[in-house]
Amino acid sequence: MTIFKITPFTVILTLAFLTCNCDMSVNPGSGSGGRVLPNITGAAGEVLVVMDSFNWQNSAGDLLQDVLKEEIPGLPQSEPMFDVIHITAASFDNLYQFHRSIVMTVIRSGLEPRIRFRENVWARPQIVIQLEAATGAEMHKLIEQNDDKIQGFLIQYDRKRVMESYAESKDLNIQKELAANHQIRLAVPRGYNLDFSNEDYTSLSIESPEYSQVLQIFEFSAESDADLNIKNLIEKRDLFTKKYVVGPNEQSYMIVAPIYPPIGFDLKSNNLDVLEIRGLWELEKGFMGGPFVSHSVYDESRKRIVTVDGYVYFPNEKKRTKLRQLEAIIYSLEII
Repeated sequence: MTIFKITPFTVILTLAFLTCNCDMSVNPGSGSGGRVLPNITGAAGEVLVVMDSFNWQNSAGDLLQDVLKEEIPGLPQSEPMFDVIHITAASFDNLYQFHRSIVMTVIRSGLEPRIRFRENVWARPQIVIQLEAATGAEMHKLIEQNDDKIQGFLIQYDRKRVMESYAESKDLNIQKELAANHQIRLAVPRGYNLDFSNEDYTSLSIESPEYSQVLQIFEFSAESDADLNIKNLIEKRDLFTKKYVVGPNEQSYMIVAPIYPPIGFDLKSNNLDVLEIRGLWELEKGFMGGPFVSHSVYDESRKRIVTVDGYVYFPNEKKRTKLRQLEAIIYSLEII
């Protein structure tokens, strides 16, 4: 049975908050002293780095750029984790202080190496990471020791902003359908279409002439969490998409692209043990493709595995933001 037809015109490790042996300073959501803070500026996925020009052009700056611009896994074209804007402290005025994500570096004789993670310092919802060291060499070492924490904290906070927005605009009809057919909760915002839903498979989508964002939920019987492995999940995904997701001609259907072996991460989300898979999809006997990300969990009480899978079709355009919007929904998965 075909229920979602693709046409040319329709179509990371847990990144939860990472605790660390460092000074953690988190301001209240309303700002210091109860001040009403302005809204953030800057585009999604953008990070402002405050660092002197000399160190920016040497090893500390090079390493920080490597951390922030690391390539996102599972995309068909190379895209960085973040778009980076660099300024010096002399340029850090009111306009820049309202930026959504800021990495501030202070290199000054006598400073002990220290990293602080702060929220809502000059605007909200804002994240500020402050790095302090006495020399450029010590700053390089501090970044090297905390690269995963820096990257993970920024990614998680970007996702948190989207998740909070979606939680406030959930589509109640979709919530009821997912609860009835799959016994799950997902923060799916208004704007998604309910394409099809039964007890095995549900498809939700946003369609425009330029792109498609699609969520598919599928489930199958499993005797234990041993069935929660990449090989099994990819085989099941291909079975569902062959049945439900076809291309412009009736003989083409979605598969996981074999040229790029999917990668998996074990993580915790909403107290669930999750296997996250990232990879590429393509059309068998077709010419379309794009990235996907999925979360799969073993539901012991019902002896099943549930997968929430999001994929993007956005030819010749950057896909990072579209995929991260899907991730924000996927990370909201709860079993009820």
